[in-house]
Amino acid sequence: MALDFFAGCLGGGAGIVVGHPLDTVKVCLQTQNAQNPKYKNTFHCLRSIFEKQGVRGIYRGMSSPLFGVAGINAIVFGIYGNTLRCMKNPDSLMSHTLAGSFAGFVQSFICCPMELAKTRVQVGGGGKDPWDCLKKIYGRKGVRGVFKGLNVTMLREVPAFGSYFFTYEFLTKRDDELPVSTLSMLMAGGIAGVVSWALVYPIDVIKSRYQIDGVVSSKYTSSYQCFVDSIRTDGVACLFRGLSPALIRAFPVNAVTFTVVTWVMKTLNNVEFETTVKDTECKLGQYADVMIHSTAEYTAFLTL
Repeated sequence: MALDFFAGCLGGGAGIVVGHPLDTVKVCLQTQNAQNPKYKNTFHCLRSIFEKQGVRGIYRGMSSPLFGVAGINAIVFGIYGNTLRCMKNPDSLMSHTLAGSFAGFVQSFICCPMELAKTRVQVGGGGKDPWDCLKKIYGRKGVRGVFKGLNVTMLREVPAFGSYFFTYEFLTKRDDELPVSTLSMLMAGGIAGVVSWALVYPIDVIKSRYQIDGVVSSKYTSSYQCFVDSIRTDGVACLFRGLSPALIRAFPVNAVTFTVVTWVMKTLNNVEFETTVKDTECKLGQYADVMIHSTAEYTAFLTL
């Protein structure tokens, strides 16, 4: 049980380091003015940011997802693994889809405020860093402001993670008992990421637009109004703006994520990770008891 969370945490952190530059490009393309675009395409956007701000610019806002996504992936893979074990037929593709969808629903509550801060920092209007951005939003609008866009985040995450785990299991499922090769893990993870992003990308565009609304002025009262106004103003094409960097990023990020998760699970299963964790917790508890007892004896001695 603990292993699912630990493996997901490591996999999520590795994926963020690989893919954050293209995530910055995606957000900038999604949110730029359609009538007066600042960037021509993916590579023009990446080059422009790098020339003006260097490496720091393309990794701007990474602290929030680096820690947040590590935590999110720990939750996603942890809930997914534990939900799967509770199902009657855990090996079926339907079970993997349902377990993934449930994991996506739960992690939406963490993903929403994290992406709200990340998106606003990436477009340069949220604060000096994601944590500063969230504090400012909470100070102005409270909890409601921090969870702006939660409904559309759920609408994205549930089908995204359902298709994500379905695709990976479909591509790695074998009739024989031979282990899946690392190359197969990388390919299956990358394709799973591309499929899930392609499926929900228009929803992600609306989420990004709705969450940055209010940085300068507020135009939308709901995510639905954001969707209607975006179509009316910029046409259906706006729902696919930034798709190229999203899909280019999705392949290496998810290839690395799934491969790291799978190898961590395999490696630590062989060294009885669960037993090691329990033994460590027991030793820490014993050490804490000794320290408390020693402190109490020392305090009693001083009062004599």
